[in-house]
Formats: sequence, C-alpha cells, structure tokens
Amino acid sequence: MDIVAKGENMLETDRFNRFCSLLCGATKSIQKLKSKYMTHYGLTSAHTMCIRYLDASPDGLTRMELAEMCDIDKAQISRTVNELCAKGYLTETENESNNYRKRLKLTPMGKDTADEINKAVAEIHSFVSDDLSEEQLMNFYSTFDLICLRLRQAEENI
Repeated sequence: MDIVAKGENMLETDRFNRFCSLLCGATKSIQKLKSKYMTHYGLTSAHTMCIRYLDASPDGLTRMELAEMCDIDKAQISRTVNELCAKGYLTETENESNNYRKRLKLTPMGKDTADEINKAVAEIHSFVSDDLSEEQLMNFYSTFDLICLRLRQAEENI
C-alpha cells in the first residue's frame, strides 16, 4: 500500500512539474512573439492585450473591465491605458469624473494597429494549430479552462 501511494505521489509530482514546465515555456514563447511583433510599435505585451480586447468591444470598455479581461491590476492598467492614450491608440470618454468609469475606445490608428496585430495572431495561430482537429482544440481549451478555474479556486482555499 505504501509503495502504491508513493508511486501515485511521484506520478502527480511528475505531472505537476511537466505542467509547470510546459506552461512556462508556452508563456515565454508567447511573450517573445508579442515582443517581436510589437517592438515596431513601441508597445508591450500589456498594450497588445488591451488593444485586442478593445478591438473586440466596439462599444468600448472601462478600465476596470479591461483590467479584469487582461488579468492585470489597477495600477498597471492605469499606466498602460495612459501610455496608449498618449501614443494615440486610445481615446477615453470625458463624461465621467472617475477614470475607472470612463469608456475606452480605439482611435483609427489604434484600429489599424489592432488589424495588423490580429493578422499576426491569425498567422501564428494557424502555424501552431492547423494540424490539430477542431475536437482536439475544443478539448484542450475546455480542459485548460477548467484547470485555470481550479487553480484560482486553490488560491482562495489554500
């Protein structure tokens, strides 16, 4: 019984180590790709995600909505939004006194940049996943969504 428990524990440890290693490797590759494509614009990974989420939201988003979608804190979203506004990629409604209630939208330059980013993302996605079936992709994303949810739950419970 003790040997089986030890073997099961090793299997879990190996899976956890492999998961962490794969996740870190994928994250590094994604960061490098974002950097490669965004250096031309003088933008960072956080800028990229903000532009993409705003492009997908024609009615605009508030800073709070954007922070939640990008999974970054209020201070970083403030810096990122301020930089994007200063560079001419975003505009913000003036009808609210509270910055976190103002709606953010892409400017025409921001929209053009979003189109170029989306084209690069589509090329990368195609390169990475073209030989995977739709079923494989659906299984991967549903499994990964569940793992991420459980990791967030573990953060709260441990």
